[in-house]
Parts: sequence; C-alpha cells; structure tokens
Amino acid sequence: TDLAGRKLIEEDRLKELTTTILLVKHCMHLLPTAPDPESAWLHLREFLERMLSTPGWSESIGDLDEPRFLQSLTQILGVSDYLWEDFLRLHHDRVLPFVQNDAYLSEAKSVETLERDLRQLLSQAGDLEEKKQVLNRFKDRETFRTDVRHLLGYLTDFSQFSLELSHICDVVIEAGLSIARVHLEQTFGYPIDQDSGHPCRFCAMALGKCGGKELGFASDIELLFLYEGRGMTDGPKPIREQFFFERQIALLGELIVARREGIFELDLRLRPYGTAGPLAVSVESFRKYYEPDGPAWPYERQALVKLRPLAGDSSLATKTLALRDEILYCGRPFDVAAMHGMREKQLVQHVEGGTIHAKLSPGALVEIEYLVQGLQIARGRESASLRVPNTLTAIEKLKAAEVLQAEQAECLTEAYRLLRELIDALRMVRGNARDLTLPTVDSEEFEFLARRTGFGENPEKLLAQFERNSSQVLEVLRKLEERNAFQRPG
Repeated sequence: TDLAGRKLIEEDRLKELTTTILLVKHCMHLLPTAPDPESAWLHLREFLERMLSTPGWSESIGDLDEPRFLQSLTQILGVSDYLWEDFLRLHHDRVLPFVQNDAYLSEAKSVETLERDLRQLLSQAGDLEEKKQVLNRFKDRETFRTDVRHLLGYLTDFSQFSLELSHICDVVIEAGLSIARVHLEQTFGYPIDQDSGHPCRFCAMALGKCGGKELGFASDIELLFLYEGRGMTDGPKPIREQFFFERQIALLGELIVARREGIFELDLRLRPYGTAGPLAVSVESFRKYYEPDGPAWPYERQALVKLRPLAGDSSLATKTLALRDEILYCGRPFDVAAMHGMREKQLVQHVEGGTIHAKLSPGALVEIEYLVQGLQIARGRESASLRVPNTLTAIEKLKAAEVLQAEQAECLTEAYRLLRELIDALRMVRGNARDLTLPTVDSEEFEFLARRTGFGENPEKLLAQFERNSSQVLEVLRKLEERNAFQRPG
C-alpha cells in the first residue's frame, strides 16, 4: 500500500517498490563491508529518492541481481561524504550505469585517447565560456572515473592510479593553455622575438607530485612557466611578451575550476620569488635565481628535482632541464642542515603537539621525499640516471647505484606506499587536501580509515605499522648521515 493505505496497482509504482526492496535487501547485506556503513546507508536512501524521481529511471538501472554491481555501489556510496556531495548526488542518474559498465571502468585510457576525446569535445564548443565548461566537465568526469577505478580495485597498484591522474592533468593543462593562447591572440597576436624574428618560446614545467607523476586523490597541481625571447606581439593591440604570457597563465587559472580548495588547484608558489614574482619567468631569470649563489632558498633548489616538461615548446623545456642539471647537480654537498631546519619549521608550524601528521610528522612522507631528493642531489652529477622526478623510481635508481642498501630501499618503498594510501584515504573522506592529521586511534573515523587502507577491523594494526615505518625511516636517515651519504663521493 501507499502512505494513505491504498493498494498499489499501477505498474510504475509496483516497479518502484520491488526495485527499492531489492536494492535495500542486497545493500543492507553488503553494508558492513563498506568503509563507512552509516554514510553508505544515508547515501543509499537519498540515492533511491533521487533515482526514483527521475523520469525514465527504470530504463537505466540494468541488472540489479548481479551481486558485484551492488557491491560496487555500496563501496562507492560508503567511501566518502565528499564524493557524494560533489559528484554522486549531482549525477545520481549515472551511478548505476557507471558501476555496471565493466568495459568503461576496466580499461586504462592512454594520453592519446584522452587528448582525442577532449579535442573532439572542444571542437563542438563555441565561445570561451563554453570551452571552459567542456574542459571542466571532462576534467571532473575523467578524474572521477579514475578515482572509482581505484576504489573498486581495477587499479590495484597505487603508482598506476597516480600515473592515470597525471595523464589527465597533463592533457587538461595543455588544452587550457591552448585555449587561453588562441583567445588572447585574437586581440594581441603572439610575441615575436625582436632579435631572431621568430615567435617567442614558451613552456609549462611540472613540479611536486605533478612533476613526479605521483598525483593522488585531491592533489594540487604545482607548475612553473618559462619563456625565451623579447619583443612585442604582432596583433591589433601589441603588448610585450611578458604581459602576454602573464595573461595566458592568469586565463588558464580562470579556465580550470577547482571543485574544492586543493583539489586540482593550480599552485604556482614554487616559481622564483614565490607569490611576489611574475607568473611567467624568462629562462635567464630562472638561471640567475636558482644558480648556487642566487637568491633561491635551499628548499627551492631542492624542489627542482621534480621538474618535468608538461606542455609547450619541447626544445625550451629540454634547455630548461639542462640548465636545471647544471645548477642542481653541480657536485656541491647536499645541505643537510638546511633540510633539518626546514623539517623543524614544518613540525613547529603545522603539526600540533600530541598528534600525528601523515605528511609532516618525523619519519612521515616529507621525511622520505627529502631524504631521497638529498641523495639525488648529492650523487646526481656522477650518475645522470638518478635525475628522475618520481620518488619510487629514484629509490630504485639509488639502490642500483648502491647509494641505498637493498633493505633500506625496501623500507623506504614500503613506508612511502603506505603513507600515500593513507593520505589519499584521509583526503577522500574529508574532501580537504591539507587536513592530514590522523584521527585518534579510538575514534570511529580512524576505524573507517583502517578499512579504507586495507587493515579491516584492526585500526591498532594500522597505527602500529605507521609507527614502525616512521621509526625505520628515521633510522635509515641516521645511518645515511653517519656514512656521509649526502656528500659527493671521493
């Protein structure tokens, strides 16, 4: 009967009833396996209400008797309030077809496929605003698809998850720069070098997690933009090259919309002079800023380990990398004191006493990254193979070069993988890229965190593993300092 006690006889209403009963029955059985069962139940209730109020809903639900589809649905609904609020609730009509489409979820998309798909979508867009909408719909759709592939086990290796997100990032940034350039050229033309008569060269370089192709859930995008040549643009309203490139980068920032702070948010703070510096820097300014006697802080030079060409003129990007190598891998000892000073500052400013921070606590993620980068800088002059931006690849290269012992490399790799998964799980549930303080071990949130990271009903085991890994990382660092591993050999 309905709420008024009248017998249900209409076919559509009976279909609603049987579908609801079937979904509730199966999902209630599966709820205990969800990372957050209570959230899964609340989201399922709202999902059903929204689905049943959509015209033609019965044509899109597919086969509800397939247990693995319902398992996937339960996992997605119970993994994150952020995912629910920012995607699932808004696109409830696509959720069931999405989890039921094995072919769509099982295949990785190559960079070429992503570029082709986005190019085709943009070709159908009209003005700048339409292109902006297309670009962001593509970004959000492909990012969510990759997140779901990771959540549902299609991507069992975290490095593959990072690589797929990095591919999406590269394609979106390159397309955004192209849209911005074409739009500006209509008014200003393009900068022409006054000496050679050729177009000025311009490139985008990635840094940080983006540079290492190590993006995770809710990673920001650290970028550095460079140009070469001096002159005016050749359009109706001529402006100098620097003003053109500044406008291009600023427009890129307007085109790419971050759904929340820190989530696919462009971060340009690692450029020379930080927020006080220009958005685009000449190659000559880059050299003067970062050279050994230049004004850059040690941590800014260290960040160049992650420098990677992303978009724009490939010859300029190659030239920039060669200049980076000359500056960074010059044979000078790595400044271990500056590294410890930076770590102490991070602990004082960002880690509250008595808490554990997955990124900044002693022996946590930044400890591993700084340790590895220090070894790369110290030994990179003698071995060009060490000049890689990816942390796990760098650990393997350092082991092959016998800078790290096999057990040290294994320890760092294990700790790094756990920390990346832990940070991703924190970001996923909180929808905040910067809140990486672990909940207390006796809290419900920590219990859900243990489920998300594969520790099941044993949150104490997750904490013990974290503490064991952290102490081992600090021990590796201590032994490396004892044998002067951060100094240039011989």
